[in-house]
Amino acid sequence: MAGHSSWKVYREQRLREGVDAHPEYDQAGLDLRLGDMVRERRLELGLTQREVAERTGISQPALSRIEGGGGIPTLAMLDRIAKAMKTTFTITVGDTAAA
Repeated sequence: MAGHSSWKVYREQRLREGVDAHPEYDQAGLDLRLGDMVRERRLELGLTQREVAERTGISQPALSRIEGGGGIPTLAMLDRIAKAMKTTFTITVGDTAAA
């Protein structure tokens, strides 16, 4: 997607310029990565957004927003999406592991 590649280019440019990352940019990057995971797995399975949305019980536009990084699912919703695709998602939160 053009939007995703534009974000990556913009982020890399900002980091090269030594500009401190803004928390909202960091969050947007996380949102995009989550959406990428959902979309990539759906495409690997050969499923359409409509098929996954119907299996999940959400609208196709809602799934599209999640895949585009604009709609952030709850953990319960992400679990429903994973079950609809008979898969799992592994998400890491934070920088260091708890002891």
